[in-house]
Amino acid sequence: MSLAARLIEWLLAPLLSIWLVSLGISFMSARNTVDAVLDDGLNAVATTLIAEWQQRLSTDVVQPFPSEAVRRWMNVAPKTPVSFLIVDAKGAPLAGDPELQPFLRENADGDRPLVSVSSPSAMSATGAATTTTNAAEFRIVDGFNTVIDDNAARFVRLRFDASGSSYTVGVAQSRERQDALSRVVTLHEAVTQTATLLVAFYLLWYGLTYVARPMKVLKMHLDARGPDDLRPLPAQLAPEEIAPLIASVNSLMQRLQTSINAQKRFIANAAHQLRTPVAALRTLSELASSMPEGVERHQSMSRLVATSERVSHLAAQLLTLVRAESAGTTSVSVDVDLRALCETVAHDVIPHALDREIEFSLEGAERAVTVTGDPTLIGELIRNLLDNAFKYTPRGGTVILWVEADPAAILVDDSGPGVPLSEKGRIFAPFARLPQTDADTGAPIGGTGLGLAIVREVAEAHGAAVGVERSPLGGARFVVSFASARRQKSVSAAT
Repeated sequence: MSLAARLIEWLLAPLLSIWLVSLGISFMSARNTVDAVLDDGLNAVATTLIAEWQQRLSTDVVQPFPSEAVRRWMNVAPKTPVSFLIVDAKGAPLAGDPELQPFLRENADGDRPLVSVSSPSAMSATGAATTTTNAAEFRIVDGFNTVIDDNAARFVRLRFDASGSSYTVGVAQSRERQDALSRVVTLHEAVTQTATLLVAFYLLWYGLTYVARPMKVLKMHLDARGPDDLRPLPAQLAPEEIAPLIASVNSLMQRLQTSINAQKRFIANAAHQLRTPVAALRTLSELASSMPEGVERHQSMSRLVATSERVSHLAAQLLTLVRAESAGTTSVSVDVDLRALCETVAHDVIPHALDREIEFSLEGAERAVTVTGDPTLIGELIRNLLDNAFKYTPRGGTVILWVEADPAAILVDDSGPGVPLSEKGRIFAPFARLPQTDADTGAPIGGTGLGLAIVREVAEAHGAAVGVERSPLGGARFVVSFASARRQKSVSAAT
């Protein structure tokens, strides 16, 4: 579902509710307006009837009541004529329709009591429809709705005095015509508001479609790119509201491009590193197969085995590096005792130390030092640090493996030549090796150049920091600190 459809679906119920409430308010407003107009007419009729009744009581001339003019006025709408009733103080009908008598009792409507009004101050000479009243003496009385002969009607009643007696007049008219008028007004309002609502929905849909148009342009731009095109997205392709998103995508693409370039360089370097020993394997194999039995053949076979071991070690290091690079998402995470793990690795590498007559020892914390991570990868980290130390430490030198508890850290000291300051930032890159020679044989120190790269990848996968310093033994000190990993774990637990 599109964003426009989702927004309209979300707004549909509230807007329909508002529409229904608005129609209800419009209907009530139209009804109240019609009732007010009807009350004005009924009050005018009642006032005229009161004036004629008072005039009738104050003169001896017998006149028809109501007058002919008033009758015509009351019957101006033949389908909904105005009916009336006048009763005395005891409620006895004096003139008009007796069926209205129940509505003239006090609180007959259950809501409004009878209202007493003063007499009109003057009247026309004909005693007919035209009256003049004093606002200070007479006020409009609100009517009420009732049912007369199964028909909805509006009723106005007044109490007045004439010739020293109290009388009550009631005036009623059917609401049929007025209700029809209310329905017409409400229908017009409903049509207008419905049209307004539909126009609002259309404008909302069109507006959202217009706003989303730059996103379609951006989509077309991305669809037109090739799989290797990771250039930053042009900022002008999208409105400034999503500029932060474009910036984040560009940053991600830049990091992805950097990662891809690094992988390409790694593959190229790996292919280059494998090409030489594989070619040597082929050459030595062909040479050994063509030689007769003897010392030379035996030497060729020895070189063939050594080269095979070199290729096997290189392949194992490449696989370890790949596993370390993906450790953040694929490795296990359990509690690891660094002290016990260092003891296990130390026992494994003792033959290598004895072979080079290197004084090797494990120092530091005597108790368990626990971190969270993959024990196999952390073991590879320790093993590669020690292999690097043994490789560059001259025969008869010293290598010390330290385990620190607070904060958790692994240190490896050696008495080798150390790492020049200019090379500290490069030695952790894949296939990077220092151009140094063996002090005993004078031959270049061999290796794959992947050991320290594996150390860095494993450390980063476990949130640890790795660095190189000057060792008190005169060589290099490699430090892997798990303090940052512990701080990250504490923050995650706190949140």
